[in-house]
Amino acid sequence: MKLFSKQPVEPVAHPPVERCAYVRAAELIVLAHLDEYSSLFSPKRSEQHQIQVAASGDWTAIRLPDAVHPWQLHNLAFWMLDCPTADQQVIAVSAAAATHSAYWLVRDPEVPDALCGWDDDGNGWTVDVPGNDIVRPQPVPVPHAIARPEGFHNWRDLTVRLEDPGAEMNPTNDATFLARKRLIDRYEYMY
Repeated sequence: MKLFSKQPVEPVAHPPVERCAYVRAAELIVLAHLDEYSSLFSPKRSEQHQIQVAASGDWTAIRLPDAVHPWQLHNLAFWMLDCPTADQQVIAVSAAAATHSAYWLVRDPEVPDALCGWDDDGNGWTVDVPGNDIVRPQPVPVPHAIARPEGFHNWRDLTVRLEDPGAEMNPTNDATFLARKRLIDRYEYMY
């Protein structure tokens, strides 16, 4: 093997599940904020993706392609916290897959740069968005039940640029459940 040679890295295929970010803001405001988000990334570190957008009442939903990396949902939701008029009311929702339960995340009120929430199995967790790492076990400082917006129809297609998380970004979302269990065990040991 030559010095500085790179071995090809197989891309990880995440389970195809619906991932949506719900933003409590008007559709036109969300579209403008999405355009700003899309312009952040250079073509070398990102790819264009077809997303869908729809509005229902005070909420706008952003549906990502089914096979995107979970970090892309987390990162987009975190960016949308600063959407004008949203008042940081953003919910990231991932449907269930063979490897994980469905979950929802909102802004963590205690940990900077983090989202926290619950999965459908009743497990609470906090994810550090920049590193896509689980950073705190239960207790999660947000209510277990949250009213998720509904009634979205007339989805519009939109092309946006999403940053590529890279192979080093917890590429397989590996052992998320085990990582949470280790974190809980360590947390209980410390206290």
